[in-house]
Amino acid sequence: MNEIEIVFRMQLKEYFKDKGALIFHLCAVVLIGIVAPVFRMNDTVLLSASILFPLILLKQWTANSFAGEKEMKTIETLLSSPIKSKSLFYGKCMYCFVSSGVYYLSIFILILLVKSFTKEHFQMNFWEWVGMLILCIQILLTVTLIGVDRSITSDDIQMANSKLTVVFYPIYIYIVILINLFTQHLMVATYLLSAVFLVVLMGVNSYFIFIKVKKMNRSYFFAESYKKVGVSDEITNI
Repeated sequence: MNEIEIVFRMQLKEYFKDKGALIFHLCAVVLIGIVAPVFRMNDTVLLSASILFPLILLKQWTANSFAGEKEMKTIETLLSSPIKSKSLFYGKCMYCFVSSGVYYLSIFILILLVKSFTKEHFQMNFWEWVGMLILCIQILLTVTLIGVDRSITSDDIQMANSKLTVVFYPIYIYIVILINLFTQHLMVATYLLSAVFLVVLMGVNSYFIFIKVKKMNRSYFFAESYKKVGVSDEITNI
C-alpha cells in the first residue's frame, strides 16, 4: 500500500466515524437527487445544486485538512511520520476530491434516473453531458488543490476558510451564470465561457501538480507560523 493510499484511508476512516455528518450528507443527496426532481424542480436549480452541494462539502473538507490538524495539535505527530510531504498533500487531496466527486456523481445519476422515470429529460446531447462532466471534475480538482494548499498555510480552520472564500465565490458565481446560459439555450455563450474557464482550470491544476507540489517539504507546513514568529521577533527587537 503506497503512502498516498495510507493517508486517504486514514481520512476516510475518520469521516465514517462521524455518523451524524454522514447521515446529513446522505439525506441531502436524496433531497437533491430524488425529491427535488420528483417535485419537478427547475432544471437550473437542479443542475446548480448537483455541483454546488459537493463544492460546499469540498470547501469544508479542504479547509479542515491541515488547519484542523493544527487546531487539534496533531500536525507535529503527522509530520513526524515517515510519510513524505508530497504524499501527505496528495493523500488529503485524494480524500477531498474523491469524496466530493462521489457525492456529485451520486446526485447527478439520481437526477438523471428520476428524470428518465418521469419522462422529463434535460435537453442535452451526449457530448454536452461529457463536457459538463469534465468541467465539473476540473472545478472539483482546482478547489481541492487550492483548498488543501490554503489549509497548509493557515493556523486554523477559520483562516483556511477565509482564504478559500476568495477562490470559492468566483467559481460559485461562474457556475450559476453558466447553467443559466445553458438553460436559456444561449449555446454559443455557454460553449465559449466553458472553454475559457476550462483552460484556466487546467492551467491552475497543472501548476500545482507539476510545479508547486514538487517544491513542498516539511518546512512549508509551518511557513505561516514562521512568518508570524519572524514578525514578532522584529517587533520585539524594535
